[in-house]
Amino acid sequence: MNNKQQAIAEIEDFLQSNDAGLLITGTNQYKKHILIMAMLNKYYKNKHILFRINAMMNISDQNFTPLKKQPKAGERVKLGNNYYYFDAFTSSATWSKTVGNYDFAIVYPIDSMCRENKMKAIEELFNFRAIGKTFFCSWTDVKDNDYTIISEYYNRHIIYDAADEDLAYHNRVLEIIGGQYQ
Repeated sequence: MNNKQQAIAEIEDFLQSNDAGLLITGTNQYKKHILIMAMLNKYYKNKHILFRINAMMNISDQNFTPLKKQPKAGERVKLGNNYYYFDAFTSSATWSKTVGNYDFAIVYPIDSMCRENKMKAIEELFNFRAIGKTFFCSWTDVKDNDYTIISEYYNRHIIYDAADEDLAYHNRVLEIIGGQYQ
């Protein structure tokens, strides 16, 4: 089973490796990026993390971050032990506000980018920034999401399912995606 403990162990291994990119998929729709944020908080202090989200207005949504107030694009925000900078992959105007080097980047949710083959937001990350490690997080792994189009940017793929934490939720997600997933 692809449970939380297995995901934690695989993320820990990734953090200790020389690999630069990790794709995380699975039925735990809103907890994959939260788990990554928690692990970065546990193991690192004062690191700079770029969070490229689908829309700036989602930052203050409890499903995306614990922030109650939406920061401006590029604004430095202390979350736990680390500093986060947000921009939106749907708005290239926000990218110029987060120029620089980052220890980590989180890109969530990658579904629409992969489904619609809109790679500009990912290409920009690798062409104009220096990032230590990048996490690509899916939301709902429907078969139309072709994650192989970003395969040049990640070395590892892990799956984090909700079955052990909430079996009914896990089954609902599987039903929504037709029982198939990447």
